Amino acid sequence: MIKVADRYPCPGPRYKKLGSASGEDFRDWIEQELAASTGLIIDLDGTEGYGSSFLEESFGGLIRKGYDIDVIRGIELKSEEEPELIDEIKEYIEDAIKDSHG
Repeated sequence: MIKVADRYPCPGPRYKKLGSASGEDFRDWIEQELAASTGLIIDLDGTEGYGSSFLEESFGGLIRKGYDIDVIRGIELKSEEEPELIDEIKEYIEDAIKDSHG
């Protein structure tokens, strides 16, 4: 299980080159967890908020990197504080699938 706030209490920009706590960094963390186990759960609560570029790079970026669509769709997202984040992330995943698979 990944609790985003443990590493990123204040999620930052899209790319590492733009600053710390980036979506790119977070995507790397997700990749490490996917390599270690199946059935990944990501708890989105406890941060100061998310920028759309952070979330899009984190999740849409997994699709662009060629991860199995079913694996990415199978990541369990949790948020009691902002449940609308889950739908937003699912949109980013689906948009990246459309863009990369015509």
